[in-house]
Amino acid sequence: MNTGGREMAWIVDEYSRINGGFTPGIVTGKPLHMGGSLGRVEATGRGVTTSAICAMVKLKMDPAKCTAAVQGFGNVGSISAMHLAAKGLSIVAISDHTAAFHNPKGIDIEAAIKYRSEKGVLKGFKGGKLISNEDLLELKVDVLAPCAMENQITAANANKIHAKLIVEGANGPLTAGADEILNNKGIIVIPDILANGGGVTVSYFEWVQNRTGYYYSEEEINKRADKWMINAFNNVWNESVKHKISMRIAAYVFALNKVSSGVKSRGSY
Repeated sequence: MNTGGREMAWIVDEYSRINGGFTPGIVTGKPLHMGGSLGRVEATGRGVTTSAICAMVKLKMDPAKCTAAVQGFGNVGSISAMHLAAKGLSIVAISDHTAAFHNPKGIDIEAAIKYRSEKGVLKGFKGGKLISNEDLLELKVDVLAPCAMENQITAANANKIHAKLIVEGANGPLTAGADEILNNKGIIVIPDILANGGGVTVSYFEWVQNRTGYYYSEEEINKRADKWMINAFNNVWNESVKHKISMRIAAYVFALNKVSSGVKSRGSY
């Protein structure tokens, strides 16, 4: 949190000084002129949306008839809201660390992004009624995307959550206690390890580009990232259905099976 391309450039610069030569692949999320990748800024939010739409297809939820609330309006939250709106969902609530807003008729996300870009925060935005972050989480919406900080949904407020689908844009926005309660309520949670994986996927692409010296177009980056996000979602979903377990546990099962297969294939080791 609170880092961006500037800080990544600093890391590259310092490591390159020590290493004795320009080494852009040491870190990702760099500015384009320092070896960064096209599509990296939007990658995490784009992946959140891809995961959400995949789940909605499985759950037979029509995006055009669904509402969503997005907690957090930084790089992940704002871009998630933008892409969800582009898919047809009505974004009825947004927030950042300064304010939260609700508009049952739908919030103009482009206007909210423009306002945030100009003011630096959402405080003072006129596109909805001022509410609390707690109220945002408890709204009766179809999709809830917590894209702010960790531990936002806990055992204390999990029973007040009404969303049908939760997509973890942040890292660890749900506690273990909340996870159990929501699972018992039948609310599908797409875990952070899957939902916000678009960012690290494109970070991998950035590293590959740094290694080869060949840089993809933004269209190619998005196409590749969407493909891998959809594949990952389907793999986890299939494990969830097969073993009748939550998506979070299914993600661990799928990952550990890959590790197990690798260990078994190594022979004497």
